[in-house]
Amino acid sequence: MRKFPMQLAAGMLIAGSATAQTSVTIYGIADMSLDRFSGSNGGLQSNAAVTRLDSNASNNLAGSRLGFKGKEDLGGGLSADFKLEMGIRMDTGASEQGGVMFGRASNVGLNGGFGSVHLGRQDTPAFELLNNVDPMGVGLAGSAGNIQIGNKALFPVGGLKGVPEQGWLGLGAIRANNSIRYDSPNFSGFSGSLLYSLGEVAGSSQGNVGVAGLSYKQGPLYLGYVHITDHGAGVVSPGTLGFHQRSDALGLTYDFGPAKLYTLAATKTADSAGIVDKANYYLLGVSAPLGQNSQIMASWNRSAGRNSNANSADQYGLGYLYSLSKRTTLYTSVAKIINKGSAAFGIDGYDGHDGGAFDYSTLFNVGITHSF
Repeated sequence: MRKFPMQLAAGMLIAGSATAQTSVTIYGIADMSLDRFSGSNGGLQSNAAVTRLDSNASNNLAGSRLGFKGKEDLGGGLSADFKLEMGIRMDTGASEQGGVMFGRASNVGLNGGFGSVHLGRQDTPAFELLNNVDPMGVGLAGSAGNIQIGNKALFPVGGLKGVPEQGWLGLGAIRANNSIRYDSPNFSGFSGSLLYSLGEVAGSSQGNVGVAGLSYKQGPLYLGYVHITDHGAGVVSPGTLGFHQRSDALGLTYDFGPAKLYTLAATKTADSAGIVDKANYYLLGVSAPLGQNSQIMASWNRSAGRNSNANSADQYGLGYLYSLSKRTTLYTSVAKIINKGSAAFGIDGYDGHDGGAFDYSTLFNVGITHSF
C-alpha cells in the first residue's frame, strides 16, 4: 500500500525537474467560415450549389489546430525540441489531415551551431516555399493548393486511368511521414534544407520522398528553390505501384512597401505504369495594406499540361482581412477555377463536384480566426 504513493511522489518529482528545464507551450487557432460553393461539370451537376459552415484548412484563413511544443537547453549551444500539432475541423470536432491525430506535426530534434535535425512528421521545404509565395497563405478561397497541389484532375491529364493527377507538389510532399530533415544555419541570408521521407516498403522505393531546398532572404527580397523526387505522391495503392514524379519550383517575393509581389514557376514530370504526364505551373499575386488594420490580396494560379495544350486550368482569387486585434481577424475571399479541355481541377473539400468534364467551380466565404 505504501509503494504506490512513494512511486507517485517520485514521478511528480521527476516531472517537476523536467518542467524546470524545459519550456513547453500550448497554443492553437480556431477558424470558421460560412461558405457558398457553386459549379458545373458538363451538365452532370449543372449550377450545383451548397452553403455550409467550413473549417477546411485549405479554404479558411488558417487551419484550426491545437499544438504543444517545447524546448530544452542542453548547454554548449545545443538544444532539443519537440512539436505535436493536431488539425481540427471546428464544424464537427473531427480531426483534419485524414483523421490523423497529430496530422499537422509530430517530431523531435536537436538544434545547434550545425543547424537542426528533426525526425517524424513535419512540413517539407516545398510546402514552405509555396506558403511563402502564395499571398493567400495556401488558404482562403483562392488557395494556391487548389492548382499547385490539387489532385482533382485525372492522370494523365484528360485520361481515364483512375489515378488522381498531382500538382507539382504531391500530397506526400506537403507534410512528410517517417521523415528526416536537416536545416542549415543562415549564411548571410542563404539557408538550405534537406528532407527524406521513408516509404518503409520492403524491397521497394515506393512511397519514398526526397526534397532539397535553397532560399535567400534579405531585406524585402525572398527567393526560394526546391527539387522533389517523389515515389508516392500520396497515391500509394496497388494500381499506382511504380509511380514516380520529379518537380522543380522557383518562387520569389518582393516587398515594395505599398504592395508586395509574389510569383512562382514550377514544372513536373510524372510516370505511372509507363504513362508520362508533364505540366507547368504558375502563380502571380499581390498584397497591399489598407490602413493599419486591413489588407487586400489577389492571385492567379495556372496549370498547363504539356501533353496537350488544351488541358489547362486557371484560378482567380481575391481576399480581404480585417484585424480586430493581434489575435482575432475577420476575412472574406472569393475564387473561381476555369478548366479547359479535359482538365478537372476543383475547390478543395468539394469532391462531389469533381469529374472528367468539370467546367468551373466558385467559392465565396466569410469567416473569423482567433489564435491563442
